[in-house]
Amino acid sequence: MAVLNDQFSDENGVRLNKLGITNTQDLAQAESDSSIPRLKLLNQQGGIPGGQYDQAHLKQVHERLFGGVYQWAGETRADREFQGHKDTRVTGFRETMTYAPYKEIPERLDTIGAQLNKENNLKGLSPDQFAERAAYYLDQYNHTHAFRDGNGRTIQATFTQLGKEAGYDVDFNRASPEILNRSRDLAIVRQYPPAEAAKNLQPLKAMFQQIITPTPGAVGAGLRDPSLAVTPTPELSPAMKAMDARRELEVTGYRAASIVANMPGAGNREQGIKLGQQVKAVNLDPKAIQGAAITNFQQAADKILKHPAMKDTPLDLADAQRLKVASVQVLQLAEGKELMTPQRQKQSITVTPKSHAEAQPVFATAAREVAKVLEAHGQGPAGARLREVAKDVERNPVIVGPNAENVKKSLDLAEKLPGIGSNKFLDELRSSSRVLEKAPTQERSSSSAGRSSGGIER
Repeated sequence: MAVLNDQFSDENGVRLNKLGITNTQDLAQAESDSSIPRLKLLNQQGGIPGGQYDQAHLKQVHERLFGGVYQWAGETRADREFQGHKDTRVTGFRETMTYAPYKEIPERLDTIGAQLNKENNLKGLSPDQFAERAAYYLDQYNHTHAFRDGNGRTIQATFTQLGKEAGYDVDFNRASPEILNRSRDLAIVRQYPPAEAAKNLQPLKAMFQQIITPTPGAVGAGLRDPSLAVTPTPELSPAMKAMDARRELEVTGYRAASIVANMPGAGNREQGIKLGQQVKAVNLDPKAIQGAAITNFQQAADKILKHPAMKDTPLDLADAQRLKVASVQVLQLAEGKELMTPQRQKQSITVTPKSHAEAQPVFATAAREVAKVLEAHGQGPAGARLREVAKDVERNPVIVGPNAENVKKSLDLAEKLPGIGSNKFLDELRSSSRVLEKAPTQERSSSSAGRSSGGIER
């Protein structure tokens, strides 16, 4: 089927090629006959010498694999301005898989490559660790979907090289195409919220566990030496966090659009269609969320959350709540603000105070961090009240009267936010407030009331 404005294809939808082939079946065979031997040879040679897993690296891989058939081999979707999307039923429901905006492909590939380089390209990892991190990066490259065709083989060659350079033999032939495609699609559609992101990647991780084996010999063992690993896993760059926030809006926005469009009632179908169009617009340009779009996202989510017919559809309700959070995050990005609820953070230790002296600084820090989360989720007044309680506690280590009520209300609101139940600072807010709500007793003063450090846990 021809696609409008597809500069990679002729008027009949056949990819432009060097061989003069004019039907898709013959072209598919010619592409396979040419690219598979090239893939095997590239893997035997160890990939692209000195490759940094950025846009230059992947473009070279694509050109090496498909240069025998296509004059556009090595060009990304950005070079010929192609967007596109794909439907899947991998979850049992019709899902829309969207890919990175074509204009952003070069910078996204460079961003992913830079993050991977920060992890020393996964050297020094155990098999389980390598499978987990490789799953994360394969999903990032797959969502970027740099090329009009040939993404799968390009990614396979890239990860074969990545594995070799990290002490692992990666053989995609050990997994069936059905398993590979299913695991990639499940990662793209993101059934689980950011707080449970590992569940979205579990099928891909399992696939990697099936297809990797440690490279034998001293060289392979040296590449897996734990001293080469970067620990803890580096925090995601602001650009990576922004990409993930926008992906969260894409998947939940399209699902919400479908839910609203299929609700009974006048105007719902039109509202759902309009919402889907706004999701597409924001995917291409996050600044499109400013103005009416953010209001429409929030109203659509509220419609789902409050509709009596939805009370028995927990997945739809969860997606609606995720959309509310994601739309606020993307608005923050559009306004040039730093995201207040990052999806990946370093692990940190939760402090459990036992005395008023210990609880005072813990509460003040935790209250301000939870206030940030509340404000980022549209609960500004609750966040402001919690900040005022923190100021009072810094002056007097006790929580009584209106302050106790404000803390309770803030906790109730925060606990309803998606994924925040295991938040380090929320746990510290609970434990320190329980101490401070009791009548103070004679306590030994602490010689150092150190502040809790680290970011908001997700």
